[in-house]
Amino acid sequence: MQAQTRYHSDAEQLALAGTIEESLDSLVPVARLHSSHEESADAWASLRDLGVFGISVDEAQGGSGLGAVEEALIVMGLGRRLVSPAVLATIGAGSALVATGNADKNVAAAYRRGQRAVMVEESQASVILVRDGDSAALYERERAQSRSIDRRLWLAGLSEIETPRDLIAELDARDLLRLRLIDAAALAGMAAAALDMAVAYAGIREQFGRPIGTFQAIKHHCANMAMAARCARDQTSFAAVALDDDRDDAALQVECALLVAGQAALDNAGKNIQIHGGIGFSDEADPHLFLKRAQLQLAIAGGLEATNERIVDLPANW
Repeated sequence: MQAQTRYHSDAEQLALAGTIEESLDSLVPVARLHSSHEESADAWASLRDLGVFGISVDEAQGGSGLGAVEEALIVMGLGRRLVSPAVLATIGAGSALVATGNADKNVAAAYRRGQRAVMVEESQASVILVRDGDSAALYERERAQSRSIDRRLWLAGLSEIETPRDLIAELDARDLLRLRLIDAAALAGMAAAALDMAVAYAGIREQFGRPIGTFQAIKHHCANMAMAARCARDQTSFAAVALDDDRDDAALQVECALLVAGQAALDNAGKNIQIHGGIGFSDEADPHLFLKRAQLQLAIAGGLEATNERIVDLPANW
């Protein structure tokens, strides 16, 4: 590696992401998911006003002209609030939407399963982003009849649909990498939020006259969660920098980020439920929301096994 190779986001990039994240707690609080699995029209409008959907779009085309690093940091903040897959799909499709004159459209997320596609229902979306292994494409959304899948299990309304016919654009290789980086960033955010929730609860929940956070087993869980969340964030940051710098190992770093962050999100969400005990499984509490949303985002991304296979198949020329 060359001496000038960088791996971390700089202070200015962190400050910018922090400024935007300050607005998110009131805009998309996690508690909203107990009443609706979709984002409200007001939330969509506010996110658009914040410039979330044009982070990496050129300034000449009405975007912010920022890079993958800023995008990843902001998406981590959105992941912490369990933002809907449609929001992430709209961010990922930003450049293609602008290029095809659809910059003001919201995008529903979908993924191929056999001869049909599974769409995450989003009433605010008029475009659909269908992901299929090593390809992804934007289509006009068709309001055709579909078969609904259990909402409570997936923390979303899922529908099996025929593959849309009206193609808008196919995403190129770089945009596909950006999509996977966005997946990784959102999952890294979920891992971090699950850690924070578990630590906070362990500090206030008492058993045998003292906080459960003083018990060795709980300490070990929290320490492992902290390591997983930190590795997920760092690997995602490494990948974003590699993508911005057009490094030869950019694809490897992005795929590794998705693998590390996806596993961290699943593990931390599970441990968060365990630390909360019985209440962690209850519908009115928040811990189960993180596990369901992590599972859904990984399904849209194609799963960890497919990610692992892509890592294995990458040429070792970097």
